[in-house]
Amino acid sequence: MSGIFGIVSRDGLAVSSVMLETMRQVMVEWGPDGCDIWLEGGVGLGQARFFNTPEAHYEHLPYVDTTTGLVFIATARLDNRDELLAACGIKKVDALTIGDGELLRQMYLRWGEECIKRVYGDWSFAVYHPVERKLFLARDHFGYTALYYYADQRVFAFASSRKALLALGLAPVEMDELYLAQVLVSWPDYHGERTIHKQLKRLPPAHCLSVTPERLDKHCYWRMEDTQELHLPRREDYIEAFREVFKEAVKARLRSEGKIGVSLSGGLDSGSVAAVAASLLRAENKRLIAYTSVPLTETSVYLGKHSFGNEFPLAQSTARQAKNIDLFPIVAKAISPIQAIRSMLAVRNEPAHAAGNFFWLQSIRETARYKGCHVLLNGQCGNASISWTGDVFSQSLLFQVGHFGWRRWIKEMAKRYAPLSLLQAYRRMHMPGKAVWQSSAIHPDFAYRLNLWEQMLESTNSLLFPKNTALDKRWLILKPGRSFVGAKNAENGAAFGIDVRDPTADIRVLTFTLSVPDRIFIDPETRVDRWLIREAMRGHLPDEVRLNRRFGQQSADLVPRLRICAAEVEAVLNELEDGFAVDYLNVPYMRQVWQMVQNQDTPEAFHKAGSILMRGIMAGLFVNEFYNNG
Repeated sequence: MSGIFGIVSRDGLAVSSVMLETMRQVMVEWGPDGCDIWLEGGVGLGQARFFNTPEAHYEHLPYVDTTTGLVFIATARLDNRDELLAACGIKKVDALTIGDGELLRQMYLRWGEECIKRVYGDWSFAVYHPVERKLFLARDHFGYTALYYYADQRVFAFASSRKALLALGLAPVEMDELYLAQVLVSWPDYHGERTIHKQLKRLPPAHCLSVTPERLDKHCYWRMEDTQELHLPRREDYIEAFREVFKEAVKARLRSEGKIGVSLSGGLDSGSVAAVAASLLRAENKRLIAYTSVPLTETSVYLGKHSFGNEFPLAQSTARQAKNIDLFPIVAKAISPIQAIRSMLAVRNEPAHAAGNFFWLQSIRETARYKGCHVLLNGQCGNASISWTGDVFSQSLLFQVGHFGWRRWIKEMAKRYAPLSLLQAYRRMHMPGKAVWQSSAIHPDFAYRLNLWEQMLESTNSLLFPKNTALDKRWLILKPGRSFVGAKNAENGAAFGIDVRDPTADIRVLTFTLSVPDRIFIDPETRVDRWLIREAMRGHLPDEVRLNRRFGQQSADLVPRLRICAAEVEAVLNELEDGFAVDYLNVPYMRQVWQMVQNQDTPEAFHKAGSILMRGIMAGLFVNEFYNNG
């Protein structure tokens, strides 16, 4: 995706061209195809261009409308482009030279701020109204874009890249210690507008923001939670309806300036994306390039009976059935898990939950770029959308008891309907905070200083308490109105020169799958879960993939990889111990985990390698860099 940036003076002073140029230079990776700036008085806007569609070549932003005076910038790939072209009265022959950002501009001129409810895809834009001295920004419903901002009484600055804002040095930046702690203990409340840099905010998905000299008004324009349940006459009708909407979502993401690749696992989500994409490309005599992470060693000793570590055989089955998928195994020998963490910190500027996956993710992106791919498809949001398992409690009582057994059913029902206050009291009595800290790398003194355990007990977004309904469980994964999965993928894509696209995050796919009654996702006769996607992919995916009920672990060889780079691990632990990180992390405990990783081939060693060692290392390196540079 392209990137956008800008500065608006709120105190009436002129914006410095040096500041705007600084942002342009920092965002050079967002604009491999050029970058333009518009600057006038107290306002400056810019677009860093990446030609990710054929029409993008004809786009020239920022655009100053001579009639209204509005100044418009955008980064956009629109899913319902044909519908929007028709709404604007643009003929197909003329549409060949109209980029998606320009189409979005025309939508804004026609419908104003209401246009954001009509536009689907990956997009964000900013428009300046000179007469009102108002800046309006908006982000897509759930797409793969990023938008950060800084605001005080003097100035408002925004950018697709957080680095561009940090480079301005507009104010001393503090670290959000609670954010750091929440990442370490896997408490997803850090999703939303907060970043680990206190003074910088994210504009969350499905939000818009109006900025004037006097005020900032943020508004959520669409709520995933308001999706209405869909009732169709027969169970089979949901399959045909899903196929139609999913095919359209994949098709919309195949419009590309270059080759198209897919990050392919052995599972249902990326497998379904790959199968449908290959089918659509086959009709045009085109091929799909697929990349699958492959472990260095045998991984069964690190996994339970319901997981597997080598997904390449299943990916091969998917590729064979499609006939036009060129599959490449990604062994990721060139980068160690520690190097991958350092690289990802440079891209994202904050610690992350899944630090143990970065080595294979980075290798896939680098290979995709080397192979000439401009687009990399994935199925990251599939678990809560197209391949939702279904909730056992949506089935009949007989089914529930057969699934759990009477004793466990009674226990699950008690947890499900017990008052929150009773569950909180039980946790306080039987699970002291110390037990939680032992499952993470957090320093106990740091946790106690934040009163973290009490904050977790009081939070409805904590993982400590079961969710009552199937939708509650899905909201915890999707984090509607708060998720930053889109920002994460936009930043990663810019760093590697590719456009990351996810059909399972298509707003039409999400809306449809969330509207399907939960009972449909489980077949009561066969007891098979994820029934909707399994049936929809009949004939598209081989049965060994379509009916597989085990879960793949693409970082399953993390333990042997860490042993290979043992000197790096020792060095980074010393680095944490000698720096500011020692006040936030329990480095002695991390060393104990490291000893386990070196000496044990067990599921516990694998789990702790990711959740304690890798996540702790990433957090610690961030802390050291933050204070050393501050």
